[in-house]
Amino acid sequence: MDQRIRIKLLDLDKDDISQFQITLSDNTTLTNFHFYEYADGFKEFANGLISFPKNINDLVIYEVGKNAKGWAYHMFLKVYCYSPNGYSAIHVKIDNHKELPYSNKVEFAITAVPASINKLGNLLRDWNPEVENELIWIAE
Repeated sequence: MDQRIRIKLLDLDKDDISQFQITLSDNTTLTNFHFYEYADGFKEFANGLISFPKNINDLVIYEVGKNAKGWAYHMFLKVYCYSPNGYSAIHVKIDNHKELPYSNKVEFAITAVPASINKLGNLLRDWNPEVENELIWIAE
Protein backbone atom coordinates (compact mmCIF):
# COMPACT_ATOMS: atom_id res chain seq x y z
CA MET A 1 0.00 0.00 0.00
CA ASP A 2 1.44 3.38 -0.91
CA GLN A 3 1.12 6.59 1.01
CA ARG A 4 -1.45 8.65 -0.82
CA ILE A 5 -4.30 11.11 -0.67
CA ARG A 6 -7.27 10.83 -3.00
CA ILE A 7 -10.05 13.41 -2.95
CA LYS A 8 -13.18 12.82 -4.97
CA LEU A 9 -16.14 15.11 -5.57
CA LEU A 10 -19.33 13.19 -4.78
CA ASP A 11 -21.96 15.87 -5.13
CA LEU A 12 -21.76 19.48 -6.30
CA ASP A 13 -24.29 21.68 -4.51
CA LYS A 14 -25.83 24.81 -5.98
CA ASP A 15 -24.69 26.82 -2.94
CA ASP A 16 -21.05 25.90 -3.63
CA ILE A 17 -20.85 23.54 -0.65
CA SER A 18 -20.06 20.14 -2.06
CA GLN A 19 -19.72 16.63 -0.70
CA PHE A 20 -16.28 15.08 -0.96
CA GLN A 21 -14.74 11.74 -0.12
CA ILE A 22 -11.13 11.70 0.98
CA THR A 23 -9.08 8.52 1.09
CA LEU A 24 -5.83 8.70 3.03
CA SER A 25 -3.28 5.94 3.49
CA ASP A 26 0.13 5.32 4.95
CA ASN A 27 1.98 2.04 4.62
CA THR A 28 -0.42 0.15 6.91
CA THR A 29 -3.64 2.15 7.34
CA LEU A 30 -6.29 3.28 4.89
CA THR A 31 -9.35 5.35 5.72
CA ASN A 32 -12.21 6.93 3.79
CA PHE A 33 -14.09 9.96 5.04
CA HIS A 34 -17.02 11.96 3.65
CA PHE A 35 -17.23 15.68 4.35
CA TYR A 36 -18.65 18.93 3.04
CA GLU A 37 -16.52 21.81 1.78
CA TYR A 38 -16.69 24.77 -0.58
CA ALA A 39 -15.36 23.99 -4.05
CA ASP A 40 -12.45 26.39 -3.45
CA GLY A 41 -12.02 25.38 0.21
CA PHE A 42 -8.66 23.74 -0.41
CA LYS A 43 -6.94 26.87 -1.81
CA GLU A 44 -5.54 28.27 1.46
CA PHE A 45 -4.20 24.83 2.43
CA ALA A 46 -2.74 24.44 -1.07
CA ASN A 47 -0.92 27.78 -0.87
CA GLY A 48 0.61 26.80 2.46
CA LEU A 49 1.81 23.49 1.01
CA ILE A 50 3.37 25.13 -2.04
CA SER A 51 5.70 27.21 0.13
CA PHE A 52 6.30 24.51 2.77
CA PRO A 53 8.56 24.54 4.75
CA LYS A 54 9.43 28.16 5.35
CA ASN A 55 11.49 27.01 8.33
CA ILE A 56 11.89 23.89 10.45
CA ASN A 57 8.93 24.92 12.67
CA ASP A 58 6.52 25.62 9.80
CA LEU A 59 3.03 24.11 10.12
CA VAL A 60 0.29 23.95 7.52
CA ILE A 61 -3.15 22.93 8.78
CA TYR A 62 -6.38 21.92 7.09
CA GLU A 63 -9.37 21.36 9.34
CA VAL A 64 -13.01 20.55 8.70
CA GLY A 65 -15.44 20.46 11.60
CA LYS A 66 -14.25 20.61 15.20
CA ASN A 67 -13.04 18.12 17.76
CA ALA A 68 -15.85 19.10 20.12
CA LYS A 69 -19.23 17.87 21.24
CA GLY A 70 -22.03 19.00 18.97
CA TRP A 71 -20.04 18.78 15.74
CA ALA A 72 -20.92 16.10 13.19
CA TYR A 73 -17.29 15.24 12.47
CA HIS A 74 -13.70 16.41 12.60
CA MET A 75 -10.88 16.02 10.09
CA PHE A 76 -7.50 17.52 10.96
CA LEU A 77 -4.46 17.45 8.67
CA LYS A 78 -1.24 18.99 9.98
CA VAL A 79 1.85 19.17 7.78
CA TYR A 80 5.11 19.56 9.70
CA CYS A 81 8.82 18.75 9.72
CA TYR A 82 9.68 15.90 12.06
CA SER A 83 13.45 16.11 11.58
CA PRO A 84 15.96 18.99 11.45
CA ASN A 85 16.93 17.96 7.90
CA GLY A 86 13.40 18.74 6.65
CA TYR A 87 11.81 15.29 6.56
CA SER A 88 8.09 15.98 6.62
CA ALA A 89 4.81 14.33 7.52
CA ILE A 90 1.09 14.87 7.27
CA HIS A 91 -0.53 14.11 10.61
CA VAL A 92 -4.02 12.72 9.93
CA LYS A 93 -6.76 12.73 12.58
CA ILE A 94 -10.35 11.84 11.73
CA ASP A 95 -13.31 11.36 14.04
CA ASN A 96 -16.93 10.98 12.90
CA HIS A 97 -18.16 11.64 16.49
CA LYS A 98 -20.42 8.60 16.46
CA GLU A 99 -20.85 5.91 19.08
CA LEU A 100 -19.96 2.27 18.50
CA PRO A 101 -20.70 0.39 16.36
CA TYR A 102 -20.68 3.38 13.97
CA SER A 103 -17.63 5.11 15.40
CA ASN A 104 -14.69 5.88 13.13
CA LYS A 105 -11.59 7.35 14.75
CA VAL A 106 -8.21 7.16 13.09
CA GLU A 107 -4.81 8.80 13.55
CA PHE A 108 -1.61 8.21 11.61
CA ALA A 109 1.03 10.05 9.58
CA ILE A 110 1.96 10.11 5.91
CA THR A 111 5.67 10.82 5.45
CA ALA A 112 6.99 12.68 2.41
CA VAL A 113 9.88 14.83 1.25
CA PRO A 114 9.11 18.57 1.12
CA ALA A 115 9.15 18.61 -2.70
CA SER A 116 6.35 16.04 -2.69
CA ILE A 117 4.37 18.16 -0.21
CA ASN A 118 4.87 21.13 -2.58
CA LYS A 119 3.56 18.97 -5.43
CA LEU A 120 0.42 18.21 -3.40
CA GLY A 121 -0.03 21.95 -2.93
CA ASN A 122 0.23 22.59 -6.66
CA LEU A 123 -2.25 19.80 -7.42
CA LEU A 124 -4.76 21.20 -4.92
CA ARG A 125 -4.30 24.79 -6.09
CA ASP A 126 -4.92 23.87 -9.72
CA TRP A 127 -7.70 21.35 -9.06
CA ASN A 128 -11.18 22.27 -10.23
CA PRO A 129 -13.56 19.57 -8.96
CA GLU A 130 -16.24 20.70 -11.41
CA VAL A 131 -13.97 19.83 -14.35
CA GLU A 132 -12.07 16.83 -12.96
CA ASN A 133 -13.88 15.15 -10.09
CA GLU A 134 -10.86 13.38 -8.57
CA LEU A 135 -7.40 14.35 -7.36
CA ILE A 136 -4.74 11.74 -6.53
CA TRP A 137 -1.38 12.43 -4.86
CA ILE A 138 1.18 9.72 -4.08
CA ALA A 139 3.78 10.63 -1.46
CA GLU A 140 7.43 10.49 -2.41
